[in-house]
This record gives sequence, structure tokens and C-alpha cells, in this order.
Amino acid sequence: MLVSYSNHFISSFTSSRFSFLQLRITRLILRTAALAGLGLALSACTNTVATKGVNASFNFTAPVKRVVIVQPDVELGELTAGGLVETRADWTAAAKTFISQDVAATLGSKNIEVVHDDKPPSEHTTQIVKLHDVVGQEAIFHTLADLPNKGGAFDWTLGPGTNDLREEYGADYALFVYVRDSYTSAGRVMMMIGLAAVGVGIQGGQQVGFVSLVDLRNGNIVWFNRLASTNGDLREEKPARAVVDNLLDGLPL
Repeated sequence: MLVSYSNHFISSFTSSRFSFLQLRITRLILRTAALAGLGLALSACTNTVATKGVNASFNFTAPVKRVVIVQPDVELGELTAGGLVETRADWTAAAKTFISQDVAATLGSKNIEVVHDDKPPSEHTTQIVKLHDVVGQEAIFHTLADLPNKGGAFDWTLGPGTNDLREEYGADYALFVYVRDSYTSAGRVMMMIGLAAVGVGIQGGQQVGFVSLVDLRNGNIVWFNRLASTNGDLREEKPARAVVDNLLDGLPL
């Protein structure tokens, strides 16, 4: 079921450029922030919304209080004058390193042992990560669109296949991180300035992502936080720490 469910959606969500749904999610999140009266200017807006899973409980049954940090699914790129996001491998590699080490530091400060799932991923683990990407985006869309089939409850799961990670690492929980981040190119900036002079606004770089705390015993997402920002930066260590602090804000461990 895990593989068949993920394969049904993977092709729509694994592009190196922002998909239509990702852009739509970002706009909805930013609109929600404005309606909530956050009073932030769009040019410096960061919005996070954390949610606990329905009937979620947070307890460790393994001998060691341990959390698996799954390899972050992160892509950074440059937003060109033409509106395309060109992936930058160097920025992406740096961001993955910063996110992993900052998440580990945060959990360590809570006296939680951390294990990194950083070896070459198996096909099964790859499918779980891709499934998390899809489920997370669907969860955001359903929440913001206020669709009726979930009845307002946050009730999402990756399925029992996550138990393999529990058996491998002896951990009850895992953290999954998804981020797509773009930075405005010089050409795009010039275009934005020129169009602004005649009263036309166009989108600059933006950061959208989410993090999930998953109970590996059953695959349920017990805590979820979504992030939308127009000023976060994952390319350098210090600002990357601020982004991770936002992603993990309210983590119930």
C-alpha cells in the first residue's frame, strides 16, 4: 500500500522546480497569516502553524529516548528573471547539513538521543520520504482549503511501513523535513524594480516547508509544523539556525 500510494502521486511532486500546488500552498499560507492579523509586511513575512495529530500521545517505549532524523528533503534554487527556479546543488548540500545539525542540537538540548538516517537510502526508505512529501502537502492543502472529508481533525499517517525504521534504529519517533527555497536573482530583482515603477508586482524568492514528527510504531504523524517565509536563508549557518528554530517551534518532546 505504501508503494502504490506514493507512486500515484510522486510524479507530480518531485520536480526540481516549484509545482503549481506548492505555489498555491504558499499563497494560501501567506493569505492565512494576513487574515490572522499578524501585521507583518509581505517583504519580511515568516509564518508557522503547528498542529498535533488527533489522539496524539508522546511517549517513549524503547529503552533509549531516541529520535531518527531522516535525511531532509531539501532543494534550494535561484529564481530567474523568467520566473523559473534553477536548482543549486551547492546551496542544497549546505542547507541539508545545516538542517540536520541544527535539528540534532535542538533535540540534544531536550536530552533526546539522535540517530541520523544518513546512509544511502534503501528503496523502501526513499518511498517513505516521498510519501511524507506528498502527505504533508496534501495535509496543508486540505487544512487551508477547509475541505470537509477530514472533519477538521488532523489525522494523517505514513502507514505501518515506518516500523522498519524503528526496528533498525531502536527509536520510537522520526523527524521528516521538507523544504523548497528560492532566492531572487539579480535579473529578477531588476525586473521587480522596473515593474514596481509602473504599479505591477511580481513574486520574489520564497521559502515553503514542513516538518513532521512521526510515531514509527504506527506511522501516524503526531505533530506537524508548516512554514512559509519570504526572508529565511538556509545557505549560511547562522540564518539557517533561525529557520530550523521556526520549523521546530512548539515541538512537543
